[in-house]
Amino acid sequence: MEDPQAAERDRAPGLVDDFRRLSRMSETNVIRCLSCCGIIGIGAFIGLVILLNSIHHLGPEDQVVIDGQTKKYVRNGPSTVVLGPEKKKVFRQATRLSFSEYAVVKNFRSGEIRHVRGPTFLFLGAYEVVEKRLPIMLLQRDEYVRLVDQMTGTERVISGPQAVVPEPLEVYPKGVEKAVVLGLDRALVVRIKTTGMLKLIKAGGVYIPRPYEETVEMRNATVLSVLQYAVVKSNLDATMRHVSGPQQLQVGAYEEVLNVTDKIILRKDEYVRLRSKRDGSERVVRGPQTFAPEPMEQTLEGKQRATFLDVDTAALVLNRATGQQRLVTEKGVFMPSPYEQVLEKRSLIRVLPHEAIAIRNAEGQVSILSGGANDNIGFFLKPHWHILEMTWSNFSEDMSKVSSNKSMSKVSFNKIDMRSQMMFFRYSVLTSDNVKLILDGSIFWRVRSVGKMINTTSDPSGDVWHRTRSSLLQAVSKATMANFMMSLKGITTDVSKAQASDTFYSARGVEVESIEITRFEVADAATGAILQKIILESTNIINRLQKQRSTDEVRSVGLLNDIELERKKTNLVLIRATNERLRAEMAGDVEGLRRLGLAQQFLGGLNASVPDLNSRIDLYKHYHQIQSRNAKTNDMAAGGTRFFMTPEDLSLSLKMEL
Repeated sequence: MEDPQAAERDRAPGLVDDFRRLSRMSETNVIRCLSCCGIIGIGAFIGLVILLNSIHHLGPEDQVVIDGQTKKYVRNGPSTVVLGPEKKKVFRQATRLSFSEYAVVKNFRSGEIRHVRGPTFLFLGAYEVVEKRLPIMLLQRDEYVRLVDQMTGTERVISGPQAVVPEPLEVYPKGVEKAVVLGLDRALVVRIKTTGMLKLIKAGGVYIPRPYEETVEMRNATVLSVLQYAVVKSNLDATMRHVSGPQQLQVGAYEEVLNVTDKIILRKDEYVRLRSKRDGSERVVRGPQTFAPEPMEQTLEGKQRATFLDVDTAALVLNRATGQQRLVTEKGVFMPSPYEQVLEKRSLIRVLPHEAIAIRNAEGQVSILSGGANDNIGFFLKPHWHILEMTWSNFSEDMSKVSSNKSMSKVSFNKIDMRSQMMFFRYSVLTSDNVKLILDGSIFWRVRSVGKMINTTSDPSGDVWHRTRSSLLQAVSKATMANFMMSLKGITTDVSKAQASDTFYSARGVEVESIEITRFEVADAATGAILQKIILESTNIINRLQKQRSTDEVRSVGLLNDIELERKKTNLVLIRATNERLRAEMAGDVEGLRRLGLAQQFLGGLNASVPDLNSRIDLYKHYHQIQSRNAKTNDMAAGGTRFFMTPEDLSLSLKMEL
């Protein structure tokens, strides 16, 4: 290129010559030349101005968008560009992006979108605009983000720690999510969106879902103790299973824990009947044990105690499979088998020697069991056997104390007492002289034949009571009031004899033993008052006689007691004397035996040193004399008394020399 300054220096002499020639021109020509030069200068000046305006200096952050003939284009700084004024141009600043953000750039001509990550100066293309500026996603160690491509629907999961800029058309509808921390007691259920299946994640640690996986729920493990079990249901096929403790239970993805229930604890004497809801089958579990029932099993009765059988107890058992009953009499603990049910416990029926019992068997036949002469009869009632229960009229209350308006009561029982029984009666009778009497008394009767009684009557006590009333009415109606009072015992005896021979009772298997009238009164008040006076006077006479008799008896008894007392005193004196003599003899024997033993010991000990027996005896006598004297001396010294003794007593001899 040529140097502009050198060119200017070369043109300078030519200009001087031109000015010289011009000066020689005419004034008109000068004016013309000046006019042309002015026009040329003005044009040059305008061109210079235009040229200077077409020169643009772009800084580091500047950009210019230029409209070309076919398309737009850009020039980025830092640079200097010359742009003609005829060209359309737009100056703009580059977008400054920090390290924590990115820009979404869109080409509005092609519709293409791109993401530009900072830190940088973003120079856009000619047809690009910044739609928005977004912060970069900073993922921590326990975070992740799920990015979904809006055009293809594909997913990708990015886990931390890192900074994430999504690709164009990628969205993250749930934003940044926390990873799931799994442990021994926590699990995660996820759904695979491509198949719709569920999956259970139990591995411990931090879990980040994979693409196309979504979190459904967190599940905590169910802690089962040693006495618990869990009922688990499958939501796929609705099957059930029971899981026994102790353990940490984590069920499958399609399972749920319906409830946690205590196990059934059975003691040694307990059992439980389990019935299947599926097919109705039964099984019996016996203790002692702790167990969990199988799925679809239920217990209707709960825990049941075993039946304890002994000599006095049996069990009536129904087999629901066959409908048959059986009686179990084996001693011990009885637990029913499957399909068996204990209907009742039956006690041993004891028939005492004075009792009888009527039993109807399964065919309806009646049997009579009576106690033996000395032994009792004991038996268990067999299946389908029943004891006949009888209902008799009750006359056990004293009729004189019972209101006349009170109806007769009934009593039910199943054992017939074969002993004599007593019933009370209260009859209203008329004597032959029309005196109305009220008789109170008792009837002693007994059952002779149970078979006849059952076949003939349902109320033997009522039959006896009414039959006896009829007999007394007939007997009293034949006697006057005076004869009745004088011969009351005879009338009663006659009625008793007539009852004994009456076929009415033998046909019913009963027997009347005796009839006693304990009290009678006149129904009329005036007649009763006279009768009371007579009775009172007779009673006073009897009382006075009885009183005198009692006084004499008391005196006689007193004399007899005095005589007996003196006899006992004599015997006491004799017995005391005998006891004293016996004590003295016993003490002498003991002392003699003691001395004999000492003598034998003393003499035996001198066998070797003193062979002669007489000499040993003399030594023994001498020994006892010394012992006796020592004892006396000891007694005298201990007593504190003074004794005067002669030389002869001490065996002393005094010799005096003159």
